[in-house]
Amino acid sequence: DINKNVDNYTSEQLIEKLQVMGIDTEEAFQKEELKEMLRDCRNLLKKQSIKQLKASLDRTICDYSTCIEKEDLVVRLSSVGWFGEGYFSDGFVRVFKGTPSNPSMDWVPAAKFSLDPNYEKFRIRTIEIEEMCSKPFNEKVKWFRKVCRDNKVKWEDGRVHIKVRRDQLLRDSFMNFNRLEPADLRRFLRFEFLGEEGVDAGGVAREWFELVTDQCFNVDFGLFEYSGVDNICYQINPSSGIANELHEQYFLFLGRVIGKALFDQQIIRAHVTQPIFKHMLGWPITIEDIEFIDPQVYRSLLDIESVDDIESLYLDFTTNIEVFGETQTIPLKPGGENIDVTNFNRQEYMQLKMKHIILDRTKSQLAHFLRGLYDVVPEIWLSIFDYRELELLLCGLPNINVADWKNNTTYKGAYASKGVKHKVIQWFWETLEEANQEQRARFLQFCTGTSRVPVQGFRALQGSDGNIKPFNIVSTDLKTHAYPVAHTCFNRIELPLYKTREQLQKFLNQTIAMDPTGFTVE
Repeated sequence: DINKNVDNYTSEQLIEKLQVMGIDTEEAFQKEELKEMLRDCRNLLKKQSIKQLKASLDRTICDYSTCIEKEDLVVRLSSVGWFGEGYFSDGFVRVFKGTPSNPSMDWVPAAKFSLDPNYEKFRIRTIEIEEMCSKPFNEKVKWFRKVCRDNKVKWEDGRVHIKVRRDQLLRDSFMNFNRLEPADLRRFLRFEFLGEEGVDAGGVAREWFELVTDQCFNVDFGLFEYSGVDNICYQINPSSGIANELHEQYFLFLGRVIGKALFDQQIIRAHVTQPIFKHMLGWPITIEDIEFIDPQVYRSLLDIESVDDIESLYLDFTTNIEVFGETQTIPLKPGGENIDVTNFNRQEYMQLKMKHIILDRTKSQLAHFLRGLYDVVPEIWLSIFDYRELELLLCGLPNINVADWKNNTTYKGAYASKGVKHKVIQWFWETLEEANQEQRARFLQFCTGTSRVPVQGFRALQGSDGNIKPFNIVSTDLKTHAYPVAHTCFNRIELPLYKTREQLQKFLNQTIAMDPTGFTVE
C-alpha cells in the first residue's frame, strides 16, 4: 500500500527515495509536498527523457537491460526508488584496479561488467568464444589445450630450469617464480630437487606441483582457511597478512602456479570454494554465495530480508570481524556506526555486507592471486568454462564410487520406510551407475558444492557445522518441483516422487547437464 508506506517515512527518507529516481526536491518545502511527489513519482518520471531515466538507473546497481520501452524504464526506476536498488540486482563482478605491480580490486554490477575488450590480441575471435561456450565439456577442454599449445614457447627457443631444495621447497620455488617474467611462464619448465638424481621427464614436475600447492593451501601456513561448510574446500584467510607478512607475494606466486598447472595440464588436489572459482572466471557473485563461506551469516541475511520490521533488530551499518580471537567492529560505509538499518535501506545493507564478506576483506589477496593466474592463462581463455567445469579442469575428475555413495546415504519422507528398495530410489542409483565420471562429478557438485570426495569416502562427508553429515535424499511432491533441489550445506537433495524411470532420468540428466545458472539450488 503506497499511501500507507509514504506516511511512515521521514522527510530525509522521502528525499532520498526521490533523489534516487532523479526527481528534483528543491522546491518541496513541506513533508506533505514530498509525500505527494512520491505518490505521483511515475507521472513525474514520464516527463523525463529516456536519456535522463537511463542516467538515473546508471547511478544505481540496477540492471535495466530488459527494459525496451520508456514505460519500462519508468516502472523500473520507480521500483528501485521504492524497494531499493538491490531489488533488481543480478549480482556483482570483481574488476581490477591499480597497476600490474600493485593490483587491487573493486566490483561492478553484473550487468555493467565486460571482459577485456582487447582480448583479440590473443588471436581469438568473439564468435569463437560464443561457439565454444555452448560446447560439451570435453570439447571445451580440447579447445583450451590447443590454445595453450599454440601459445607455448618452443623448446628450442629457451627453457626455464627450476632448482629447489626439498627441505626448503616452498621458499626456493617462491624465489624462483618471482624472478620470472610472465612470458617465461609459457616456456617449458624443468624441475630439479638438489641432491637427487631424478631426471624431469614429467614425474618430477607432477611431484613439484603436488607438494608446492599442498604447502600453500595448508591452513597452518596462513594463506587459506577451511571453508565455513567443511574441511574439504579452502577459502582465502582474511587475516593472512598477520600470519605471513609476504602474503600478497605468495598469493601472486600461487596464482602463477595454478595458471601454470592449467597451462601444462597438471592436476591440483586442493579444492577452493565456489566463489573463488567464480572470481577466476569473472562470474557474478550473489548473496547465495555467502553460504559457502559462512552459512550462519547467510541465514541471518535471509532473516533480515524477510523480517517485517527490521528496525526491531537494532542493526547499524557495521559488522564484526574476529582476528586471532579479538572481535573488531568495522563500518560497512563511512559513518556506518551512526546509520540504522531500516526497511528502506535494508537492501543496501545486505549488498554491503555481501561485498565485505566476499570481496573487501580479501580483495588484496584475491587481486594478487588473479594477477598471477592471468600472467599465464588470460581470463578470456577460461571464459568458455562455467565455474563447475573449471573445478573439474583444475582438480581433475574424481573416481566416484557409486556403491560407496549409496551405502552412506540416508532417506527421509516417503523414502524413509523402504530406503533403497523404494522404486524411485532404485531408479536414482541406477541412473548414477550408468553415468560416466564427468556426469557423476557434476551431480556431486550440484549436491554438495564440490566434486571432491573425502579421503575416507562418503561416510566422511561434513555439514556446515563441521560434523559428519551423510548424504541424504528427501522426498518432495512432483507438483512442487520437477527438478531435484539441492541444499549443499547439508549434503541433501529433495528428489521428487517421479512416476516412471524415464521421467526421473529426464530431469536428473537435465540437472547434470545444466549450466550452473540454471541449477535449482537453495
